[in-house]
Amino acid sequence: MTDTPRSAGSVLSAVSWGYGGAAVSVVLQLGYTAWTARVAPHSAFGAYAIALSVTQVPGLIATAGLTTCVLRAEQLSRSLFRAALRLSLLTGVCCWAVVEVAAPWCAALWEMPELTLFLRLLSCQYLVAPTGCVLLAALRRIGLPGYATVAELTGQVAGCVVAAVVLAHTGSPAALALALPVAAFATFGLSAGASVAKLVLARDSGTPPGSLLGLSGFLTGFALLRTLGASAPLWMAGRLLGPSAAGLWSRAQLLSDVPVNVLIKGLNQAAVPLLANRRNQGLPLTRPAQHLLYAASAGFVVFGALAGAGPAVLALLLGPGWEGAVALVPAFAVGAALQVVYAAGCALDLARGTHRDLILTQLVLLAVTGVGLVGAVGSREPLPFIAAGAAGLAVGHAVQLVRWRRTDTLDAGAVVRAHLTHLAAGVCLAAAGSWGDSALGGLSGATLAMSPVLLSCWLLRGRLPAYRAAAGIGLLGRPGRRAKKPVTVPVSRP
Repeated sequence: MTDTPRSAGSVLSAVSWGYGGAAVSVVLQLGYTAWTARVAPHSAFGAYAIALSVTQVPGLIATAGLTTCVLRAEQLSRSLFRAALRLSLLTGVCCWAVVEVAAPWCAALWEMPELTLFLRLLSCQYLVAPTGCVLLAALRRIGLPGYATVAELTGQVAGCVVAAVVLAHTGSPAALALALPVAAFATFGLSAGASVAKLVLARDSGTPPGSLLGLSGFLTGFALLRTLGASAPLWMAGRLLGPSAAGLWSRAQLLSDVPVNVLIKGLNQAAVPLLANRRNQGLPLTRPAQHLLYAASAGFVVFGALAGAGPAVLALLLGPGWEGAVALVPAFAVGAALQVVYAAGCALDLARGTHRDLILTQLVLLAVTGVGLVGAVGSREPLPFIAAGAAGLAVGHAVQLVRWRRTDTLDAGAVVRAHLTHLAAGVCLAAAGSWGDSALGGLSGATLAMSPVLLSCWLLRGRLPAYRAAAGIGLLGRPGRRAKKPVTVPVSRP
């Protein structure tokens, strides 16, 4: 079998729109963060962070894995699309009602009275967000990522603007919780309009509701386990250390969450449909799976740079009074790099249909995280809680690698070597940036100290597995040249 220029071009289009939109989103979020950090108190960010993590749980039930179902569909038919829309509307309304009722109980549990209002405002997004996610996934599935990206970006801009205006005029920290609901309604309106104009779906005899419910139910359950593992450290730290510590946690984590969400979202949107198509056509997954893990492994380089320059960036963004958050940035950068490779492994296992392995790996992650959190009880600092989450991700990914090696899914040894290569580059960037920040002073010093390492990485880019993988599938070439001289690469069957 061969990989054609057309398939590479479609991946390039998806990746370009995904990462192009994400780049704009990053700038928007960083600017919004810098402004709100100077207006709202630390404790408000702590309650807001807890509210966000709590609402993720019903949010997963609201979307019910339907986005992935649509992206992985062998054929996006009318019956499948309508079934997904109806289910998303039903689950969204139910989750909104549950959060509205449970908000006071959550406020009592964390001893944060302001949590009630935060939760009730954030829950309003579920009236339309699940349906909007299905619409965006449908646009991407039929090859229109541009419309989906524009709708998402416009919604984010609307949400940030409305929240900022209300916060400036009222001074109420509750305005922070307006950004997501406003963004959800704006995105839904735009995606619905684009879907009506652009979606042309094939008729069929009807999608069995049981099959859609079965897959979406599994995805929802797995996502709940993922959220539990990711949120448990923050929940425990917020409960034991208080809202101010949770506020420092949320601002430090935001700096790593922005790139980690960009990387995971971009990889999923480009890789999941490609892997699903290859599996449906009976093509081997070995080569694209290897490339997916190489791309995720490059996160060690990205987050190494974040660990080096991130403290100076965060100090500049947030201003004085956030020194406690600045000190946590390197720890969150380590966890973010592990999160990217683990998430890529989950995407691969999902595309292969190895559901049992997914659940078992996540249970191992939860067990390791839980042991770490028990050991962190009694600590008055957030760092041990952060380390517990990172340890769970590291062990979880190690379990994935061992299983892939045993099943000949891919060359696990090559993936480990890629991790070590990218990790070495990331450690060098982190060390140089940290030294430059302290010895030369601030962001300019960190950047200057990192420059020789970055130059070395560029000169030696041919030795970086992620770069070689991108070049191998034609993502670094010019479309015109690929069309004239298509390169066919043999793919070995697993």
